[in-house]
Amino acid sequence: MQPSSILALALLAAPPTDGPVGDFRLHDGAGTVVSLHAAPPGTRATMVTTTTLECPIARLLLPRLAALEREVAPRGVRFLGVDPNAHDSAAAIDERRATVGVRFPILRDPTHAVCDRLGVTRTTEVVLLNDAFEVVYRGAVDDQYTEGARRPAPTATWLVDAIEAVLAGAEVPVARTEPQGCLLGAAEHDGRPDAFTFHRDVAPILNRSCVPCHRPGQIGPMSLLDPGTARSFSDMIAEVVDEGRMPPWYADPRHGRFANERRLTETEKAVLGAWARAGGPIGDPADAPPAPAFDDDGWAIGTPDLIVELPEPQSIPATGVLDYRYVVVDPKLTEDRWVEAIEIRPTAPEVTHHVLALEVWPGVSVRDALNARDSRGFVDSGYYAVYVPGARPNVFPPGAAKELEAGTRFVLQLHYTPNGIATTDRTRMAFRFSRHEEPAEVFTAGIANGDLRIPPRTRDVTFRQVRRFPWAIDLLSVFPHMHARGQAFRYEHLDADGALVRVLLDVPAYDFNWQEIYRFETPVRIGEDEAIRITAIYDNSARNPNNPDPDATVRWGDQTFEEMMIGYIDYVEPDE
Repeated sequence: MQPSSILALALLAAPPTDGPVGDFRLHDGAGTVVSLHAAPPGTRATMVTTTTLECPIARLLLPRLAALEREVAPRGVRFLGVDPNAHDSAAAIDERRATVGVRFPILRDPTHAVCDRLGVTRTTEVVLLNDAFEVVYRGAVDDQYTEGARRPAPTATWLVDAIEAVLAGAEVPVARTEPQGCLLGAAEHDGRPDAFTFHRDVAPILNRSCVPCHRPGQIGPMSLLDPGTARSFSDMIAEVVDEGRMPPWYADPRHGRFANERRLTETEKAVLGAWARAGGPIGDPADAPPAPAFDDDGWAIGTPDLIVELPEPQSIPATGVLDYRYVVVDPKLTEDRWVEAIEIRPTAPEVTHHVLALEVWPGVSVRDALNARDSRGFVDSGYYAVYVPGARPNVFPPGAAKELEAGTRFVLQLHYTPNGIATTDRTRMAFRFSRHEEPAEVFTAGIANGDLRIPPRTRDVTFRQVRRFPWAIDLLSVFPHMHARGQAFRYEHLDADGALVRVLLDVPAYDFNWQEIYRFETPVRIGEDEAIRITAIYDNSARNPNNPDPDATVRWGDQTFEEMMIGYIDYVEPDE
């Protein structure tokens, strides 16, 4: 249907030039973080609308959007609301949702971080995205309501027409119109250079998302508990947060839901950026949140029940390529235990590439335990615990634990990489025991492809490996591992016929310096005779800044300048 002659002037003839919209994260009224890209399976389009509690047109259109969402959601259309009014409280927003019957979340955007990214200037503006998160329509819902005028019914249904076109795989008939709602007004920090202070606004963000690593005894290079230190690094904090380098998290949010996700919301990023631009004001100490409590003496898992360490310090020379070292440690347990968390901590992390802990069961010699592994070391049989650059402790969900039999010893596989300064290391391993009477036993396994051959000066070199399971498992976590030429890594769930069921994890930009164990929010069932496929992609070109030698043909090997392809998994076997 053609738009009325009055509103025809508002149409923009050119199609939108927006590329794919990057992910954003905001809190809904209940405090839950909602991600744009974390769309439910089967989502074919996403509609984002701006709305506020007091804008007259927004109040009129919200019931219509609620009804439209109920109609098209079963067909794969997801709705999200964004409220940019800093004075609209979460409680008031949820009360309006309940009154109107809105099912979709309305997310608070008080700093306008998301509205600015989307180019939104008025409430009631809608942005429709296809399944690749490309903008296919932006503008008004329809032509019924304008400033100072109201039709009995709309004569142009632009949003509905655009949704139907996307669902039909057709071109959207009208790509842009002019929204008719209220101007957004000032963001929370506009015009106030001291709007955000360390004590009131910044410390709560840092304490929750940064301080677990950036405090004494942890891996972070500076402590962000101190206001002066945080202020001196304020510009750097804003930069690494804006670029997504910190907090480190590399999973594509479209696949998998992870309990240990560390990403910040757009509001939190905007607060840190505005605070840095204002010079990092400290503010009133009376506004400071309670000091974060860490029930440990440098241990991220809390107070351990047991700590073991290397029997003697290991000497690491200033230079050279070192072979793996294998050192036995004995916990001297006299009774069986179940372990719910393990943390391996080198005393010289600057030269420790990784530590793998392998069980040596009672009655088995260390030699036999090592010989029982294939030529690639501990790969196929997994490990008891692991330390790699940037990784957090090995922690299992409540009610799940690894068995630790009395008399068990461990062989620690130690890989040191000299950095120009001779030093020593005495790695320690801490255990926290489970208090559950009958925990589900956690197993670790590796899916690996040792037949690597990566040609010189090439990118996008791809290898795959499949592991099929003759019985059902509940997948708890996944841990991709490559070396310096690692480019991307993916886990996929395949059915018994080899067809794709779902993508479990996609890491499109692998970072060797920050390796992560990705823990699912809820265990993922892999059925009997189903499989997990891993795909690893390598960049052996000069464009890879981490590449030690783009002219080398690279094969499987222990050293960092060689390569590996291992997809570790933690799982339990279901009772049924």
